[in-house]
Amino acid sequence: MSQAALESLALSYAAECEGTKVKVNLLNPGPVRTAMRAKAMPGEDPSSLARPEQVASLIVELLSRENEKNGELVNFQN
Repeated sequence: MSQAALESLALSYAAECEGTKVKVNLLNPGPVRTAMRAKAMPGEDPSSLARPEQVASLIVELLSRENEKNGELVNFQN
């Protein structure tokens, strides 16, 4: 329910910002190799997960001036 509300909020705000320089997208990073995830999922093989710096490169791309995406639900794919 929370995810649906967040998606709705982001898409509504993106529509409101249409025609401006503001771009609104929602990023789903998926499972990422972090210390917090390792504690929550102790049996999981961390080598099968994306590293934080991999996801960070997508974030930088979405924040760049060259980004044309607006109103998209972006899923990181390793």
